[in-house]
Amino acid sequence: MNDFIIKLTGKKLICENTLLFTFDRSGTGYNYFPGQYAYFTLPENTENLKIDVKGNTRPFSFAGSPDKKDLLVAVRKNESAFVENLLNLKPGSDLFVSRPFGNNILADNSEKIFIAGGIGITPVRSILEYVYDNDLNEKITLFYFNKSCPQTAFLSELEKWSENIKGFKFIPVIADLNDKEWNYVFGLFSAELIKKYAGNTDGKNFYLFGSDSMNEIVKETILREGVKPENIITESAG
Repeated sequence: MNDFIIKLTGKKLICENTLLFTFDRSGTGYNYFPGQYAYFTLPENTENLKIDVKGNTRPFSFAGSPDKKDLLVAVRKNESAFVENLLNLKPGSDLFVSRPFGNNILADNSEKIFIAGGIGITPVRSILEYVYDNDLNEKITLFYFNKSCPQTAFLSELEKWSENIKGFKFIPVIADLNDKEWNYVFGLFSAELIKKYAGNTDGKNFYLFGSDSMNEIVKETILREGVKPENIITESAG
């Protein structure tokens, strides 16, 4: 699985409890399709490595376009030893990355509806950056759900792309009804939201980018609304 060695070059906080890690892949020949993911492994000789009961490997979706020089990965903070080890890495540290996994979503020529929650936005960012940079003609509607605005990663970039990508429609949604400065939609996922902003769903493919529990709720809901099982694709890398 550990086919390629990449180096950490930087990390920064991008929203509440979420950091963006940058890795140098120059000279590795590593490549992937927009929206794919891979398994990242901390070497056993990593300085001050703490033992994680689930091991030193985790799947992460790529957050950037494959056309960019660096690999980008967004990680939400939690209490696992793995994430603590990752946060403690110094620039120049090595990691192993596996071959990429997941669908080549842009090979699907249908109109697409993306439903993302929280850190699940990561592969969507990869896809949209690639579409924007290459001026592609894609019809994509993105519903992006978060608890609050401070937890909404990549908001300014998504806003920019919604203004500059023809065919891209962006619907950010938060549950925090007390946010007086939020200019978008309030609430939780519902069939009514889909009907209001996506219209007729015939012939459209739904891509789900959320936690397992969120994806299950979304899937059950849209199936009841008549979306066919073959038109629902789950893209979850953790």
